[in-house]
Amino acid sequence: MIRKTFYLLLFVAIGAGIWFAFAIWAGFYSVYSIPPSSDNPDGNTLIVSREEGEPMFNSPSYTPPPKKTTPRSGVGFAPVQKAKKPLKERTIVKLPYIEWAYKRSLEPQEE
Repeated sequence: MIRKTFYLLLFVAIGAGIWFAFAIWAGFYSVYSIPPSSDNPDGNTLIVSREEGEPMFNSPSYTPPPKKTTPRSGVGFAPVQKAKKPLKERTIVKLPYIEWAYKRSLEPQEE
C-alpha cells in the first residue's frame, strides 16, 4: 500500500514539474525573483501567471527594453494599457530564492 502511494505521489510530482516547465516555456507563467533585502532577508522566487508584455524571468530590478517607435502619418489609435494585477493575486507557487533566476531576469530579454 505504501509503495503504491509513493508511486502515485511520484507520478503526480513529475506531472506537475512537466506542467510548470511547459507553462513557463509557453508563456502562461513567469518566474519572478525577489532578492534578499532588509524587508525580506531570505528572498523569494514566485511562479506567477504572466501578464501581457511581461518577460519570462522578472524581478523588481528588471528594466524593460525601450519600445520601438515607428513614424506614422495621420491619426492613429494605440491599444489601451490595462492595469496589471498585483503579485499576490497572480502567485501560483512560492519558492525559496533562486539566484540564477534573479540573474537571468537582469539579462536583456524578449517580451
